[in-house]
Amino acid sequence: MTTDFADHVRRNVADATPPVQSLVDIDFYKFLMGQMIRRFYPDVDVTFQLIIRDKEIPLVGGVVDESELRAMLDYARGLSFRRTDLYYLRGMDVYNTNMFSEEYLKFLKNFTLPPYDLRRRGTSFELKFSGPWAEVSMWETIALAIISELYYRALMRKLRDHELEMVYTRAKNRLYTKLEKLRQYRDIRWADFSQRRRHSFLWQKSMVGLCQEVSNKQFVGTSNTWMAFHYDLVPIGTNAHELPQVVTALADSDEEKRVAQYEILSKWESLYGQGLRIFLPDTFGTEQFLAGAPAGLESWRGFRQDSGDPISRGEAYIGWLKKRGVDPREKLIIFSDGLDTDSIIRLYEHFASRIQVSFGWGTLLGNDFRDCYPADHPASTLFRPFSMVCKAVAARRTGETEWHPVVKLSDNSNKATGPKEEIARYTRIFGRAGCTAEAVLV
Repeated sequence: MTTDFADHVRRNVADATPPVQSLVDIDFYKFLMGQMIRRFYPDVDVTFQLIIRDKEIPLVGGVVDESELRAMLDYARGLSFRRTDLYYLRGMDVYNTNMFSEEYLKFLKNFTLPPYDLRRRGTSFELKFSGPWAEVSMWETIALAIISELYYRALMRKLRDHELEMVYTRAKNRLYTKLEKLRQYRDIRWADFSQRRRHSFLWQKSMVGLCQEVSNKQFVGTSNTWMAFHYDLVPIGTNAHELPQVVTALADSDEEKRVAQYEILSKWESLYGQGLRIFLPDTFGTEQFLAGAPAGLESWRGFRQDSGDPISRGEAYIGWLKKRGVDPREKLIIFSDGLDTDSIIRLYEHFASRIQVSFGWGTLLGNDFRDCYPADHPASTLFRPFSMVCKAVAARRTGETEWHPVVKLSDNSNKATGPKEEIARYTRIFGRAGCTAEAVLV
C-alpha cells in the first residue's frame, strides 16, 4: 500500500499535478464567513498576505520554484464551482436548516479567485491578494495548501525511490500509532483541521480515510469541504479571526473598536442561529473579551481556544460561565492550537469531567513527517512542518483611497500580526491581560 502511494506521489511530482484542483478543496468556514461578508460587508476591500512565521524555512533558493508556484496559482484562478459542488452546498443542513442562501450560491456559481501579486523577497516570497473581501478571503487556505505541497514536493524530488517509500512508511506508521494511542480514550472527540498546512492533497485524503477507519466515532469530521463530501463526513467550521480583525480595523474610535468584536457575533447569530454559536475570543485577548462580553453571550454553545496557554484559557472560560450562573458541563471548548496526541490527552484529562471538550487537530495530524526524511540527507532539517499563515493585513471601504492596517493581538504574543505602532495602539485599547509568549511550532 505504501509503495502504491509512493507511486502516486511520483506521478504527481513528475506531472506537476496542481495541488488544489477544486474550489471545494477549502476549509468549510470560508463559505460560512463568505456568506456573512456578502450579507453584511459587501462594500469592504481587503488585502491578505502570506506570513512565514518560521524564519528558518527558505521557500526560494532551490526549494519552491517561482514559475511553478505561479503556474499553480494561475491554475487555481481558472477553477470554478461545478454543479455538483453547488448542489452539495445547497443541501447543506447540518443543523436542520439550509445554511446557504440562493443569493450566495448565485455568487459562487460565477466565482473565480481574484488576481494575486507574487514577488521574491530574499529567501521567501511576498504574496498578496487584494480586492472585495468575500472574494479575496477564499484564497487563504487554498494558497497555503498550494505553497505547502510545492515545498514538500521540491524536497521529495531530491529522494531516490527507496527513500521516498521509506518516508511514507515512517509517516504512516507514526499516524497509525497516534490514532491507536487516542483509541485508549474512547470519549475523546476530534476533527481534522489540517488543510492549510497539509503535506499534500493525496496525503490528506489518505489520512482522513485512515482516521475514519481506525478512529470510528472519535473522528467527528473534517474542516475540508472536499474531504467531507468524499468521505460522507460532517464539514466542521464556524468563524475565524479575520471577521473581528477587519471590522475592528474599519472602526474609528477606541470604543467602536472595542465593541466591534461583539457586533460580529450578533450578526453571525442572526444569520446562522444557534447551531454555529461557537465564539473565538482571542483575536484581541480572551481576558478582555470575556470581561466585556454582553449579556446573553453565555448562552452560546461554547468557544474555540486557538492561542496562549490552553489550560488557563479554559479555566478562564469556566470561571466566566460560573460567574454568569451557567453550568460549565453544558458548554463546549474546542481546542485547536498546535495540538498533538499528548496535548489532546492532557487537556482531555484536565477538563473532561468539568466541561465538554473537543479538538481541532491540524498540522501535526496532516503533516507530521518529522524524522521521516533520511537523516543523512542535506535537506533533512527542512522536511518538517512549519508555521505559515495567510492573514488580512489591510482593509478599506469600497471607494476609499486609504487602507487601514489590520491587527491581531492573540493570547500568544508570538502570533501577533500588524504594524508595530498599530499593535501598540491596540494594546492600549484592549490590554494584554492573560497574554503569554508561547513557542509557535505550527
